[in-house]
Amino acid sequence: MMKPIVVVPTYNEIENLEKIAGLILEQPGGFHILIVDDNSPDGTGRLADDLSSRHPGEVFVLHRARKEGLGRAYVEGFERVLLKMPEYDAILQMDADLSHDPAALPEFLKLLERHHLVLGSRYLHGVNVLNWDFKRLLLSKGASVYVRTITGMPYSDPTGGFKAWRREALDAIGLERLFSNGYLFQVETTYRLHRTRGFSIGEHSIIFRDRDLGRSKIDFPIILEAVWGVIRLRLTGR
Repeated sequence: MMKPIVVVPTYNEIENLEKIAGLILEQPGGFHILIVDDNSPDGTGRLADDLSSRHPGEVFVLHRARKEGLGRAYVEGFERVLLKMPEYDAILQMDADLSHDPAALPEFLKLLERHHLVLGSRYLHGVNVLNWDFKRLLLSKGASVYVRTITGMPYSDPTGGFKAWRREALDAIGLERLFSNGYLFQVETTYRLHRTRGFSIGEHSIIFRDRDLGRSKIDFPIILEAVWGVIRLRLTGR
């Protein structure tokens, strides 16, 4: 069986971190956690260290000096696993705010036996989103249609952030060449593997639940980056 680690970026997630860490650790399959904290002023980093001390060898912490965006946090976390944690051959990514259900992790791991990347999809079988108003749902669905139209990728939810990688697939996309920083990061990483021969991408239907605690990190610059960044990916392939 693959040995899995879940990379969880955090910024001001002190209300959610302990709960999501506990849920991840209790899943069958031996999931470990790498928390990547962007120097959260609310004490999330200190809580992460405490969790690591309570779960030695299962919970690891990477402290970054400042907040630079979701993409940069993931890149540094992925690089830590690829360069310094060779025992892990399945690398998963998910949000810390409980919008992604840790109970889905074992199925992701099972699907990695057949695919090099598995995308968690909110729209594979209808709409599986809870606690969103119609405006936000329309924006999300529109973004998925936009990305598929511009890039030619066939996946039902290319903007989602609940994903599972085989080590060799993550290594193949060239983390050092990624330009995206916000939520475009999810599209760019999938697109790079989509254009790389010899790799298979699958989808797994998930239920997405909007956060109950804390504040969303989405803002206008992130949306603008995504709109223009998708065009850049299609025109340049990078």
